[in-house]
Amino acid sequence: MTISSQSAVALINSELQSVQSAAVQSRSAAFDASDFCSLWPTAKPILQLLSSIAFLIPGVGAGAGAVLAGLIKVGDQIHADTCGA
Repeated sequence: MTISSQSAVALINSELQSVQSAAVQSRSAAFDASDFCSLWPTAKPILQLLSSIAFLIPGVGAGAGAVLAGLIKVGDQIHADTCGA
């Protein structure tokens, strides 16, 4: 399967819009540390997959992959500090 740069950009923009929409909806909810403790083990493999896919996208993909990798490291540190894992 071949994907053009334009369709990759359109796909990324679509995903960003859905994530931003979800973020706006979740801002009204209070953050609870126990939610993060149960969410992180599920979210981490998804972020790792997205990070490895992002590296395959020419141009900004390497930067996006690096940002996601950094986010994973920060998430691991927060999980260790907050959840004691």
